Amino acid sequence: MVAERFILGVSMLTSLKREIALMFLMPKNIYLPLAVYGIIYTIFIISNEAQNSSYFASFIASFITIFIISENTFKQDFDNGYLEKMICEQKNLMHYLFAKYLAITIFVFLPMAIISGIFSGTLNGLNSANYICALLLMYLTLSCFFNLGNSISLRRNNSLNALLIIPLLIPFIILVKEIFIDDIFEANFYFLVAYFLFAASFINFIIIKVLHIQSK
Repeated sequence: MVAERFILGVSMLTSLKREIALMFLMPKNIYLPLAVYGIIYTIFIISNEAQNSSYFASFIASFITIFIISENTFKQDFDNGYLEKMICEQKNLMHYLFAKYLAITIFVFLPMAIISGIFSGTLNGLNSANYICALLLMYLTLSCFFNLGNSISLRRNNSLNALLIIPLLIPFIILVKEIFIDDIFEANFYFLVAYFLFAASFINFIIIKVLHIQSK
């Protein structure tokens, strides 16, 4: 039992080290998403002077940015045969996905959340931790759904197929609107957590099944 846990821990740590190393080897995976997010966020802030414009701008900017970066989540590993190698060796793909989500959270999503908090003034309040946590949950949930669309599109090499999963996000978009724009935070935060858990478990389970099919 202890040996199995040790092997699982080593597998997860190996995957995480690989993803972090790829981030540093290809720094464009860090600065390009942040640049895109910052540009879109600034454009919406300037063009909209409404009271809650910063929250609206944050959601639109993050939605577009995460959609763009999800296009390359699996593409390189699929093209160079790494995914096929992992599947043939019966490696744990959930560790592979977890490492990707953790790396992108540290290097991209967390800076995005901090940028949003600074511009909205939320970081000056007492609820800054809750705000950052809600944003990270939103980013990760969007990432799970867009990664599902990306996994379906691997062989067709058409990222627009990822738009097919947008109808699944309609309840989530309504929920995010109530939290960040309508300012109904406490009543909806746990629904956001539930949506994230659904994405982190069931959606990632489907992603793994799709990756197995695509790699055959």
